[in-house]
Amino acid sequence: MRVLLIILDGAADRPDAKLGMKTPLQAARLPNLRRLALSSLMGMMYPVGKGIAPESDEAVFSMLGYSLKDYTGRGPMEAYGAGMKVYDSTLALRANFATIRSNRTILDRRAGRKITKKEAKSLEMAINSIKLHDGTKFLFRSTIGHRGAVAFYSSAKLSPNISNIDTDYIRKGNVSVAVPAKAGQKLPFSVPLDKSSAAARTAGMVNEFTRKVIAVLCNAPTNKIRRRKGLPEANALLLRNAGIGLPHVKPIGKKFGIRSAFITEMPVETGIARVVGMKEIAAKSEAGNRAEKYASLAETANAQIRNYDLIYVHIKGPDEPGHDGKPLLKKRVLEEIDKGFFANLKCSSAAVCITSDHSTPCALKAHSSDPVPVMIHYNGIRNPDTMGFDERIGRNGSLGVFNGRRLMEKLLSIAKNGAKA
Repeated sequence: MRVLLIILDGAADRPDAKLGMKTPLQAARLPNLRRLALSSLMGMMYPVGKGIAPESDEAVFSMLGYSLKDYTGRGPMEAYGAGMKVYDSTLALRANFATIRSNRTILDRRAGRKITKKEAKSLEMAINSIKLHDGTKFLFRSTIGHRGAVAFYSSAKLSPNISNIDTDYIRKGNVSVAVPAKAGQKLPFSVPLDKSSAAARTAGMVNEFTRKVIAVLCNAPTNKIRRRKGLPEANALLLRNAGIGLPHVKPIGKKFGIRSAFITEMPVETGIARVVGMKEIAAKSEAGNRAEKYASLAETANAQIRNYDLIYVHIKGPDEPGHDGKPLLKKRVLEEIDKGFFANLKCSSAAVCITSDHSTPCALKAHSSDPVPVMIHYNGIRNPDTMGFDERIGRNGSLGVFNGRRLMEKLLSIAKNGAKA
């Protein structure tokens, strides 16, 4: 059987009083997803490992069957996914436009989320006019909404071993771990995480860049207009997940003996899929409401599945209302995905795996270390688990509870052997 791997970004959650102490997955009307679930194998998964609240990038890298020991960090993935050059010596970081006070107190990590493409490109031009004192070249690129990436091209040795300029993600080795947001925190300075001169040099360079970004954005015409309109200014950048170069890994086609492709919405997932050698399928960018866009995404998957052994589809929708603490909106987004994507997905010739890359509880407004539900459906399944796709699966599902790095192994084995797997 061919395989569809569908990742609903941040879909898992915790019970919420606004939903009658149900999670958004439990409270939402999802007739199409639940129809699939009743004839599926079910389980729970720690995307990276038990006790880890992962970011999407490290979770996806792990879920595609790769070790984080080979990972170089989110920064290079964001930059590569945004079409930037990433050489073996390139230092890259993920960036967020943010709103801060003059004393560096963070007011909004995402500048209200409402930054138009025109505004972002104007701010991008202002940032790229900055000159660093040692002549180091860099490129900043805005991507989607408040998001962006910056890459530094230096003749001097740089190090990824620096702390984040972001209070909500703490560096742990070559990845970051999400921590609950706290009000009133100030934009931190980057510090070296080892005693090397390269780490000290890199932290100093990134801090200089951050200071100059704040200065140039304060006077940017775009922010003057936003100020007059009462909108949150995009007057700073939060930088995190520094990394150097791209991972050198075995292509997924050689690793598993499959022809694979991907359909993604965000640069970081695009970067990861490119790095592991998947072929890119451009999803149609059609006007319309979210349900119509999800329907178009399903139609693209339907048309392409015959050409590949595996297609990885990443749907961003549920994660943002989780970060914004809006359980009712998260429930509605899940219903729109069901109405648009799952109602139009034709999966008779494929095994379909549906899961999440992490939990984003609305109560936390951040990722958590909670396990996420996993379901695998295929026609002719003999002993389905006949339960809902939500956080109550626990240890009752036949797939068990497992770590994300085992997902591909399980999925491809089931696709090959069916009920005998």
